[in-house]
Amino acid sequence: MDGVVPFIVVFSLLIFVHELGHFVTAKINGVFVQEFGFGYPPRLLYLGIWRGTEITLNALPIGGFVRMSEDDPTAPGSLATKSWRVRALVYFAGALMNLVLAIVLYSVTFMVGALTPVDVPGSGIYYVSPGSPAETVDMRPGDNIVIIDHVTIGTPQDAIDALADKGGVQVEIVLERDGEPLEPILVTPRVNPPEGEGALGISLDLPLYRVAYPIWEAIPLGFRATFRTIAGIFEAMRQAMRGLVPFQVTGPIGIYETTREAAQTGIERLIEFSAFLSINLFLMNLLPLPALDGGRLIFVLIEVLRGGRRVPPEKEGMVHALGMLALLILMAVVTFQDYLRYFG
Repeated sequence: MDGVVPFIVVFSLLIFVHELGHFVTAKINGVFVQEFGFGYPPRLLYLGIWRGTEITLNALPIGGFVRMSEDDPTAPGSLATKSWRVRALVYFAGALMNLVLAIVLYSVTFMVGALTPVDVPGSGIYYVSPGSPAETVDMRPGDNIVIIDHVTIGTPQDAIDALADKGGVQVEIVLERDGEPLEPILVTPRVNPPEGEGALGISLDLPLYRVAYPIWEAIPLGFRATFRTIAGIFEAMRQAMRGLVPFQVTGPIGIYETTREAAQTGIERLIEFSAFLSINLFLMNLLPLPALDGGRLIFVLIEVLRGGRRVPPEKEGMVHALGMLALLILMAVVTFQDYLRYFG
């Protein structure tokens, strides 16, 4: 599957669901929504109008927005004229919709057939590093290693031991994919792999087999997978802050490349990766930073703590405008780093 189409579909879905949360919650609470925009201005296309709301496509493909005059209490029906409860609900609704989307997508993967760890002989491949020897010979996440150099692999540790002293030496590996053995492949593990990667560039654990669940089992599994993913993200952040793993931020180019790789391994993997991205969007938007939903919720909290006295809307608007400028600069830096990582 080509990378451009999956990237556009996934990115558009995540943005649409997020902004739809803001939009629907605002409409329910009587807020006048002026514009529903994909991307950030300048405007490229005017797509139409729905119940008084302009639908637009904009030039900077790094997000979206719902324009509700958040900082103008003089505008009739604006969000700024509503109570702190309504404003908090509208701000939180976008991130909440991304969390709900992740649960739905994970549940779908369990219904159509999720790769599930099974305690049987062999070793499952959970991750393949871009540009690694494993990727060059088409080893994929979800494959199972069953034989290395004519030796049957019984456990993941067997595979690790069999590859331990093979740096620079060609080995023959037999993989199993979707329950069927593949033709043997020849691959040479690296002598000095990059930090955090093994000689082949793969992560190993119990063998993986596709198991489909009925909807009444898939939905609880979707909830569990969502909250385990959130816990995993926080654990990765904790390790990064302790210096145990490198701290890395990925921008649009990195997301595009990873989406392309996920699409190449099948629709199930792409759905699962979309759920992972949706969780990241949920967490990122709740960060207490100006211009993000979390930053706006901080101002609502300040209002509550001050007994209902708001920070002057023009001052709050200035803070968010400066925050947006800082985020755009950060995005440009991250995108440049992505370019150097993948193409430099």
